[in-house]
This record gives sequence, structure tokens and C-alpha cells, in this order.
Amino acid sequence: MGKTSVGYYPIFVEMEGRRVLLVGGGRVADEKLGKLVDAGADVTIVAPELISAVREVVDRGCATWRPRVYEAGDVRGFEVVMIATDDGAVNAGIAAEARELGIWVNAADDAANCDFILPSLAKRGRIALAASTGGASPALARWLRERLEEFLSDEVTALGDLLAEVRVRARERDHECAASCDRTRPPPPLLCEACPNRISNDAWQAAIDDELRSLLRAGDYEAARARLVASLGLDRPLAIPEWQGQPA
Repeated sequence: MGKTSVGYYPIFVEMEGRRVLLVGGGRVADEKLGKLVDAGADVTIVAPELISAVREVVDRGCATWRPRVYEAGDVRGFEVVMIATDDGAVNAGIAAEARELGIWVNAADDAANCDFILPSLAKRGRIALAASTGGASPALARWLRERLEEFLSDEVTALGDLLAEVRVRARERDHECAASCDRTRPPPPLLCEACPNRISNDAWQAAIDDELRSLLRAGDYEAARARLVASLGLDRPLAIPEWQGQPA
């Protein structure tokens, strides 16, 4: 009986400075290359020819090009290999080499030669939403991405910015409280569970209420910030834990 489920574990991987080999220089390579460059990957392309869009990236100095066909051993020294050819035999050979060396490999539209697959990604500002069908239906994955792009409204992106900004303020207060407390722990979460100054995950969720979203929808970012700060108690002086100054 065939496999009825996939073992993919959804993650976002830090690609800044990671050495990536991209095999192919056509349309599919272009689709992969843009996201890799945006993520800060160190990309080397192996392909006898490049379409103009890929060549432009190389000409800008954002990727290195080896103008030839793939040769055995090209995967050595790379951390990730991405294959963008339509030749199944080539894909299989490259994937086998990469796997023998413990290198993660992805082959476009060729699940048998993939250690990981690329989801459809909707991204706006600091928010990225990914959708995947486990490689079963690229058409559905694209449909889902378009729906996610609709969800990423000005209100949602502003909410992301606001929460990130206020979280910095909350962490500064955490460090201020921790500086005078012997129950401090390495972050996260820094403050112990009993600390009156610790903001729980539930408190953050409760603060994202209808009124906050309404203010963001109306474009009143300052009022929204003030409401969030007040909801989290960040506008009040630090509370003094009852054990502070007592013997440990």
C-alpha cells in the first residue's frame, strides 16, 4: 500500500549566509533564486545558460554563476542544493550525491528527489504565511496563497508592526525587573512564572481585541499603541515582587 501521509515538518530556516547550490538557469530557477537572495543566501548557480531574469541577479552580484552543465561533485561544500531542471535522471543523480553527503536537497516538482518542499508563501512586511499540500497539488497551493495574500491587509501588517514594537518595550521592562531579582532565569522567559511583572501569552492574546483592530483599521496607530500598552500594563510602574529582599 502506498504512503497516505507525508512526514514534512513545517519550519522557517535561517538562510542568511548559507551556501546554496542552484542547478538550472530557467524560469523555475528564477522563482527559487529571488526568495533565496531576499533571505540572504550565498547562491551559486550551475547552468550552461541563464534566462535574462536570472542573469540580471548574477550581474548585480547577488549570485555566482558557473556557466556549464552540472558535474559530479558540484554539491560538495554546500549546505543546501536546489534543483531546477526538468530531467528526472539528472535530478535523481544530484539528489543521490547530496544525500550521501548529508546535504538537504529540493528538486522542483519532483517529490521523490526532495528532502524538503517549498510552500506557497504569502509575505507582506514582517509577516509570512505559508501553505502546502505536501506536493500533492501545486494548483491548490497557489489558490491558498492567493487567499492568504488577501488576508494580509493593512490592518494585519500594522498589527504585526505594533506587536513587534511593543514587545521590545516589554522585554526592556523584563530586564529592568530581572536586574534586581534573584529568581531571574536565562531568556526565554527571563521572569519566573510568579513574577507580577511577567506578561503571559494569554494576556498578549487578550490584548488583541476588537477595539485594537478597529483602531488599526482606521489607521490610528498611535491610539492603537496606547491601548495595547495599557492593556498589557506597560504604562504602570513595575510591581515589587513580595519575595524581593527576602532570603532565597
